[in-house]
Amino acid sequence: ILPRVDQFWYKYAYMEEMLGNIAGARQVFERWMLWEPEDNAWTSFIKFELRYEEIGRARELYERMVTVIPKLETWMKFAKFEGKYGKAEQARAVFERAVNELGEYAMQPELMMSFAKFEEKVQEFERSRAIYKYALDNIPKSKAAELYAAFVAFEKQHGDREGIEDVIVSKRRFQYEDDLKQNPYNYDTWFDYARLEEQDGDASKVREVYERAIANKPPSLEKRAWRRYIYLWIYYAVFEELRMGDGERARAV
Repeated sequence: ILPRVDQFWYKYAYMEEMLGNIAGARQVFERWMLWEPEDNAWTSFIKFELRYEEIGRARELYERMVTVIPKLETWMKFAKFEGKYGKAEQARAVFERAVNELGEYAMQPELMMSFAKFEEKVQEFERSRAIYKYALDNIPKSKAAELYAAFVAFEKQHGDREGIEDVIVSKRRFQYEDDLKQNPYNYDTWFDYARLEEQDGDASKVREVYERAIANKPPSLEKRAWRRYIYLWIYYAVFEELRMGDGERARAV
């Protein structure tokens, strides 16, 4: 057999299965997997085991697959499998491992939304909410529109007044981010954004907005633009001194 031609391997295994030689078909699949083929080949082997209700064997294959092909798609397939055939704790463990092992590559809307919806399905609403918030804090706003829409729907169904208010704040954040993506020199928007974060009460987010704002120096010598820009520095210093009571930070600003 040509070792890298998947279709040959698949037809060989299929022939053995049609002849009723299940052990032989499994042996063909195992020989195929030694070549570490793409995830479609692993999925074919897993489906073969599931046809004979070999859940344990299928689970072992998923473990091997995410080791050989540690990417988002394979982890999501594994989590979906555990959600269907395993216990809630097993599915949760796979999601958590995916987030830990993929690192920064785990911050994709598809994975985090699947994780949150899984927790919602098993009625772990606080876990689901925490996942949505964590994802929205770490995934770039430009990629998170669908994730945000799912969070809004979640809060409308399961949230209390505080949760709904958080959604409103998140919606305004998204709008400000979108506006600033179009024009990072719109200082009025930066003022509104900073005010929003001040009202929300997270000092680190307030500082992040101010730091991002002052990094955008006016591209022209127009007096009005520079006046608004200078006021950003003033408001930043006032925030540190009066809101945070931190004279040293205010002086540094």
